[in-house]
Amino acid sequence: MIHYNVWFDLKGDADESAGLGVIHAFLDELFAAGVIAGFQLLKNSGEGGRTQQLRYQALIAFGDDAQFSAAFAAQAARGIHTGLHGQVMSTVSDFRIEIFRQIAASRPRVPGSQE
Repeated sequence: MIHYNVWFDLKGDADESAGLGVIHAFLDELFAAGVIAGFQLLKNSGEGGRTQQLRYQALIAFGDDAQFSAAFAAQAARGIHTGLHGQVMSTVSDFRIEIFRQIAASRPRVPGSQE
């Protein structure tokens, strides 16, 4: 699994519900088309000055390198300023991206379990 993490803020004049709705619609479209394996949208609950992260985070999962590469190639072919992706870009101000690859032998652990 590849986890594409995007921390972002909305532009100052963007309505939170509408802005996040655009981002959700874009990611939902990708998921429905099988372009991504899944996603989550999160809101940072840390207080300004006590957190170094931006207000929102999108966690986007890709099944493998082929799916990851195909998603970016397809978006580049469509153009990054077109369709829902273009709307996302006009809604988001700052963003930071990090890519994490799952360690092969990892699995979720439950604290206190005897596994």
